[in-house]
Amino acid sequence: MADEAMPFNCRRKSFVKPRTDCAGEYPGRVWNKKSIYPDWIFIRDVLYRMNGMEKIMECISISFRSAPEETRKRFAFPAGETGVKERTAFLEEAGEAVLLSTCNRTEVYAAGEGSFGRLEELLSEKSGMPSTQVKQLARRFVGEKACAHLYRVACGMDSMVVGEDEILGQVRAAYLFSSERGFCGYELNTVFQGALACAKKIKTETLLSKTSVSVATLACAEIFRFAKLRGKAAALPDGSGKAADGEAGPSESKTAGEKADQRALEVLLIGGSGKMGGSVLKNLLGREGIHVYATRRSHGLGEREGGRLSIVDYRDRCRFLERADVIVSATESPHYTLTAGETEKYLKCSGAEKPRLFIDMAVPADIDRQIASLPGCRVLGMDDFERLAEENNRKKQQAVLDAETLLTEELEELYKTLLFHETAGQLDRIRERFAGYSAERFLFYLKDRLDAASLKAVLEALKEETGEGADCRQA
Repeated sequence: MADEAMPFNCRRKSFVKPRTDCAGEYPGRVWNKKSIYPDWIFIRDVLYRMNGMEKIMECISISFRSAPEETRKRFAFPAGETGVKERTAFLEEAGEAVLLSTCNRTEVYAAGEGSFGRLEELLSEKSGMPSTQVKQLARRFVGEKACAHLYRVACGMDSMVVGEDEILGQVRAAYLFSSERGFCGYELNTVFQGALACAKKIKTETLLSKTSVSVATLACAEIFRFAKLRGKAAALPDGSGKAADGEAGPSESKTAGEKADQRALEVLLIGGSGKMGGSVLKNLLGREGIHVYATRRSHGLGEREGGRLSIVDYRDRCRFLERADVIVSATESPHYTLTAGETEKYLKCSGAEKPRLFIDMAVPADIDRQIASLPGCRVLGMDDFERLAEENNRKKQQAVLDAETLLTEELEELYKTLLFHETAGQLDRIRERFAGYSAERFLFYLKDRLDAASLKAVLEALKEETGEGADCRQA
């Protein structure tokens, strides 16, 4: 059939083209834009409305929204070589899937439908919990809702700290892990690449992530608040240590040496070479009046040892408990870095019972919560950061609304891309089937098969093409 005789002005044989803005990062990415191939818009939208959204993906989620820290840690996958082996083994059983495991969530995104039973059994084996208990904890998302959930997660809109930056990198890493090992097909590739692109767009076009807040910055804010209450030099950014109005400053009767000891905040950072610990370290060293003792195992920290940073061997960490005002632990170890028994032993030997703040930023937990029962000791864990994040989340409500608008637009394009992909291989048959149809006959064909809402949408699209909108575009 000659091009001129094709119905609906369908003269192009290709309807997708590679994205040029991220082709290097995500090879093979395809994207639909109305401005790229306008001749295909009519038939694409008709197919979209006739097919309906298939169950292209399912998601099972166990996060801070459904489970406390003590439960979440049982579903967490470790880092390092052990973690790689565990993740790979899990995905081999899960099939075509992406596994996302962070301190606040473990989620599995599986292609197709009917995967929940298999995934619940796998998570049951991982956690050692009965599958019936896993069913009670897990949140499930199907089809469009699964896609929307992933987009919200990648954009930081579903995070404990709304707008935090770390999750985007974690989603990217989870996707690439599966993609590089052959666990992703067209649907998962398209959905995850779309989610990552959407997250970048929201990050640049809204205020959601303009003020960077994360669990690390919240932890540092709590450290600075503790310093203020203790009258330490780190209470103010300039390190002046000047007490706030109405608060008593350090006693002027002390000697100069005693004053210096009282006003300096000493922090023991266990796990300073990791990503979370590195963020904490950077924030702490950006504030005057703080001395950090950071542990390392076999590799060094990003920052060099200097006047306000001392590198200590991990095995010697307990020796620094006596002098530390704040103890932060942010490792990926499956074991406690500090237990109540050894902490009590070292503090008793020192004879010191000054107030101390312990901050645990790990899942599974690094710090034994029983330490909170020791004299002067307060322990903050991951669950406590949900409360600390409330003010940040309240301030970002307008940014969330702006991001929701962009997210909805991006999801609509994603759904069209996926739906049209399902029918792309049948376009020749469609052309042949409707070759002799007039426009009027084709509309009656649609009238007999679409519900009122779908038919109205198609007719509105046609009116836009033939009415004032088309005139404006031609002009």
